[in-house]
Amino acid sequence: MFKNILVPLDGSPASLRALDLAIEFSMRDGAKLSLLYVIVPPPMCNAKEYVDEMTKVGNSVLEVATFKCDGCGIKARPVLKVVEENRTSTANEIVKEAVEGRYDCVVIGSRGYSGEMGILMGSVAISAAISMPCTTIIVR
Repeated sequence: MFKNILVPLDGSPASLRALDLAIEFSMRDGAKLSLLYVIVPPPMCNAKEYVDEMTKVGNSVLEVATFKCDGCGIKARPVLKVVEENRTSTANEIVKEAVEGRYDCVVIGSRGYSGEMGILMGSVAISAAISMPCTTIIVR
């Protein structure tokens, strides 16, 4: 069904569940997997220090995800995307990658939590999903 799947990761449990689903699709359909970690420095911060620290975090998240894929016999392509300016958002960069990479599916984790209001979706997942040019699966 899917041939080229993008999995945005942030290391959260929801993003790792999204990875699990993408691995299932890849094993079933032979789809290629790309694992994406996006770094967008927040406004009014020391961008270099932030980017250096988040690059370490991103590489660690991608390493764990790549190892998980390898264990399932899948060769995934890790992508660490560092945005030098803060005039964009993580969601915009995910959509940009989906368009440029011509993915036919994006599997993204929701950032859900329970409370009086019930389960709420994360702003990155919703923002990316409504602008995505391809099938988008949000995993809770």
